Amino acid sequence: MSGDVVLITGGGRGIGRHLAREFAKCGTKKVILWGRTEKCLKDTCEEITLMGTECHYFICDVANREEVYKQAKVVREKVGDVTILVNNAAVVHGKSLMDSDDDALLKSQHINTMGQFWTTKAFLPRMLELQTGHVVCVNSILSLSPIPGTIDYCTSKASSLAFMESLTLGLLDCPGVGCTTVLPFHTNTEMFQGMRVRFPKLFPPLKPEVVAQRTVDAVRTNTAFVYLPWTMNALVILKSVLPQSALEEIHRFSGTYTCMNTFKGRTAGFWNSVITSTDQSYGLQQSG
Repeated sequence: MSGDVVLITGGGRGIGRHLAREFAKCGTKKVILWGRTEKCLKDTCEEITLMGTECHYFICDVANREEVYKQAKVVREKVGDVTILVNNAAVVHGKSLMDSDDDALLKSQHINTMGQFWTTKAFLPRMLELQTGHVVCVNSILSLSPIPGTIDYCTSKASSLAFMESLTLGLLDCPGVGCTTVLPFHTNTEMFQGMRVRFPKLFPPLKPEVVAQRTVDAVRTNTAFVYLPWTMNALVILKSVLPQSALEEIHRFSGTYTCMNTFKGRTAGFWNSVITSTDQSYGLQQSG
């Protein structure tokens, strides 16, 4: 990866920060971080620079199409052509449908799904011209097995998975350009803080550094789809052969049916800033 320029959305914290570290360890030429919080981006950028890798950060809300296209142009002019795009930015509301704020629900879809459209459209054409590149999506196993209490996240991630499945097939005849979709189980980051399953020793949360390592490995080996942990492959098989009633009992037994009851996630201040950004970008009205 010595010649690659990597751009990571949501690169200031959580899995994004660990991804930046892993790409730097692999000798990537440059790392670019996109996100909404400058302090997190700056801290991560300084860390990557100390590791000996050139790193840049830009404030960019991937939900805002025009902002994505504008910042993509700035990146090309100031840093160079992006050859690995990692769509990692995501948010979760963590409430039932009836308890959810309408604007927060919209923001989840704009960031988790539509943001991928804008970033990929911004950087994929140049990859095709150069005949070298990779589009990565850090998705979630919840895109295949939705649970109550996070209907916004599950819906957006299912849409994101469909996007990547279609894109992966569409690039089969494009030499040098590939796709990787990573579908991890619950990962131990602040995003899903408070989420509890019934048997934590049997289903321990993933470490973000492990997700990052496996993601980079998948890019290097051009692996299209990665399920983390590997036991999640069984979930795909079970969903295709078991009746709905059996799947419901599995959810009840494992505790995934109620695991969001203890969800805390990020602070209310974070969601207030998210909704405010939505208002500014799309002219939406806050309810309540």
